[in-house]
Amino acid sequence: MAHSVEVNITGHPLSREENGIVFVVNDGEGKFGELTISKGGVRWRPRGKHQPHFMTWAAFDRSMRDARKD
Repeated sequence: MAHSVEVNITGHPLSREENGIVFVVNDGEGKFGELTISKGGVRWRPRGKHQPHFMTWAAFDRSMRDARKD
């Protein structure tokens, strides 16, 4: 299944979530979710959910290292 991703990047340093970069991910059924990148970490808000899943940068690093396939 192909996904499309849109991002709107402004030219300012990241600080709080409100100033984060938001990636909108769409699939064949519409909005799949939103990924917000901010100074504090990453947030994923899937379709139909109001509260995002949050990971600090350290937790994200561990998760990606654990998920790595050699």
